[in-house]
Amino acid sequence: MAAIPAASHGSFISCSSPGRYRKTRIEAPDLAGIRAAVVEYGTRLRGDYPEASFLVSVTPERGSDHPEGFCDARWKGSLGTEQWIRVISEETPFKAYLTQVEAMLAREVRS
Repeated sequence: MAAIPAASHGSFISCSSPGRYRKTRIEAPDLAGIRAAVVEYGTRLRGDYPEASFLVSVTPERGSDHPEGFCDARWKGSLGTEQWIRVISEETPFKAYLTQVEAMLAREVRS
């Protein structure tokens, strides 16, 4: 799991490259466990970075089995990973805004 700077213009979401961000490993036996971990992680980050706009990226480790229904839930958006994304005005360029968010989340960037 990782926090990725992201923003929305309403129906479109843009985010930074996930590869740069520190991953937090979780173990969850099912979708409910993943959802709970996403909420706990996102809520903690919102507390640490109240102005940041981000999504929580959830990627199973290579070679591991996904819990049943994981792929479908991820694509349908039912894992709760996008609830910390802020909607910005259409006049605000994504790149400039995400650069500001990246600075806020600097501790989450891999060193």
